[in-house]
Amino acid sequence: MAFSLKLVASDPKVKSIFINIFGGILRCDKLAEGILHALKTVEIKQKMIVRLKGTNVEAAKKIFAEANHPNLIFEEDMDKAAKLAVSIANK
Repeated sequence: MAFSLKLVASDPKVKSIFINIFGGILRCDKLAEGILHALKTVEIKQKMIVRLKGTNVEAAKKIFAEANHPNLIFEEDMDKAAKLAVSIANK
């Protein structure tokens, strides 16, 4: 994940990063841990909007809240998350 994040974040045309995952087999809490691990190894300037739905999503929300990363925004609603990503990109 860190390599992919670094690749996307290094493009000057990228103004926001939107991650949308439905975690059925993959547990959302493990994905949240992976995202935070990637953010520890890759410095991003863009806001990252994350929308997760599925197994252990409540645990993932807690993990993100406790991490309190300045560039990470968790949004449960798909439409709100997408609109937020576009709004940030258009600033």
